[in-house]
Amino acid sequence: MKTLAIALALALPALAVAGTTPEPPLRVAVGLARDTAGLEAFANAVSNPAGPAYGRYASVGALAAQFGATPATVRAVRAELRSIGVVDTTLDVTHGFLIATMTPEQADAFKPGKGIQDPALVTGFTVGAPQLQPVAADTGTPSGGMTPVSPGSVVWPSRTGTAAGCAAGTSVPTPGTPEERAAYPNALAFTPNQLGSAFGFAPMRRAGIGGQGVHIALFEADGGYVPGDMTAYAECFGLPAPNLRAVPVGQATPIDPASGASTIETTLDIQAVMTAAPLARISVVEGTAAAPFPEILSAALDARRMKGLPDVISVSYGICESLVQSGSIDLIAGPAARHLTDWVAATAAGAGVSMVTATGDSGAAGCAHLMPIIPQDAPFTLAAMTTNWASYPATSPWFTAVGGMDMTLTRSNGVRGASVWNDVARIGLPAITTAVIGGTPVYAFGAGGGGGGSSLVYGLPTYQRRAGIVSNRRLVPDVSMFAARGIAVYCSAMASQPGLGCGTAAERSTPWVSVAGTSLAAPLFASALALADQATAKTGHANVGLVNPLLYGRGRGAMVDVANGNNDLFGTGRCCYAGPGYDQASGLGWTDVPAFIKVALTGRLPRG
Repeated sequence: MKTLAIALALALPALAVAGTTPEPPLRVAVGLARDTAGLEAFANAVSNPAGPAYGRYASVGALAAQFGATPATVRAVRAELRSIGVVDTTLDVTHGFLIATMTPEQADAFKPGKGIQDPALVTGFTVGAPQLQPVAADTGTPSGGMTPVSPGSVVWPSRTGTAAGCAAGTSVPTPGTPEERAAYPNALAFTPNQLGSAFGFAPMRRAGIGGQGVHIALFEADGGYVPGDMTAYAECFGLPAPNLRAVPVGQATPIDPASGASTIETTLDIQAVMTAAPLARISVVEGTAAAPFPEILSAALDARRMKGLPDVISVSYGICESLVQSGSIDLIAGPAARHLTDWVAATAAGAGVSMVTATGDSGAAGCAHLMPIIPQDAPFTLAAMTTNWASYPATSPWFTAVGGMDMTLTRSNGVRGASVWNDVARIGLPAITTAVIGGTPVYAFGAGGGGGGSSLVYGLPTYQRRAGIVSNRRLVPDVSMFAARGIAVYCSAMASQPGLGCGTAAERSTPWVSVAGTSLAAPLFASALALADQATAKTGHANVGLVNPLLYGRGRGAMVDVANGNNDLFGTGRCCYAGPGYDQASGLGWTDVPAFIKVALTGRLPRG
């Protein structure tokens, strides 16, 4: 999962501030006074399988008109902005905020407490961060915990039936002895037929449920893709050519994949959906580094821009919740970004759009991926980074949070055994390593594990309380999917400098790379929801929408419990350990897709 600088504009970890003169303009999401309580009550009602309004969704336009900012509020805030010289403003499709282009000085003048904002009209604002540039390649991996592996590593024999000349997948650092390899037989990048068989995507496709007629949107920040890579991936694994379209946000053209910091992330997300729902329509919502997170997310709900409202939106980005809440980075941090993001997500729920997000790749320590910006002479900061924190937006009750599981497979690619993803416990990778970035010795994050834990800011949602979960806080994950060692991804956009594109020619000798993380788990689960939507549409019923109330109710029968392992990468002994039933290491377990689709078809209301 990519870790975002708050405002959620660009990925962390491993971001450096590169000062420029003059400073570039900022894209600012200015929150407007709106009926948040009314929207959330509506979204909860249409998402409750036990209620009479279940599935009776409204359009985004109708929700914006009923609950969003009034025209008078919009006019008044625009007048306030004009008073400091800001004239370039656009009302987002949910009517929750204005996107304004400001100079840094104008943004500073509009900050709360400066006397220009009217607190009755403006609810806060969050800013993009075009000055942030990734430097994570110095650690040997791209930022965000995804783990591409050198082709010089051991390549394990393929049992996947891939086409001649195509990658079978490259192993991650593997156990060295024959005994260790025998105990850990699948330490290679899995390929589509393995994942399709393991989770039940393959039998659904054979039954005619392969994503036809459904629309999946992928949230991407500063990452492009090469269309030919998707064609190569499809040809290698016998998949149909993807129905794929880029939707730029913050600029007129798609992001150059060779210069984007998140190109491997974008490529992974697309190829994960191609693996699980190969006939779905895929929209890649590409936000520039300057675009605030709520702006990118809201763009995915713009039916005109998207050429139709998506059924599911998948987000493989996040930041540790403590940083979101503290507002410790001037202008680009703080609760305003969270409030606006939750507003957009609640609108999605009210419109019947599922929101899926990754929980992160640093286990119970959601801030650990910030380590590459921590000098080695700052031990107190290191202690904070290894504290048990969950990740946002996974903690938001409006998202379905997908954690990480590990698994071994039978020779027919069924699941032989499952455990919580934890590279420290499973294959002995170190949780903390060191690196040198810009001449400064820093700490680095050396292993991966599925994110999970307790929210700092959200109380226990009704759907978790009704499931008998004992806590006063929102707990994540909700479910888990495969995240360890990853999937063989084809990514050819070679960059001129480390940390961009698919890597440099010096780093990579092949377009094939093994990519791991909850960035894989989230689009896999999003695809499962899209297949459920396809099945319900065939019977004239509504989408599953916000699926959490269903998951914690009837949907529990479609989950396969993961009762082994933990995501305690730093040995705190506090969080989080798997056991029978729900836990903060694996959630409800992993999804048996055919069983879940049967659940989704039960008790649905007709569309309309």
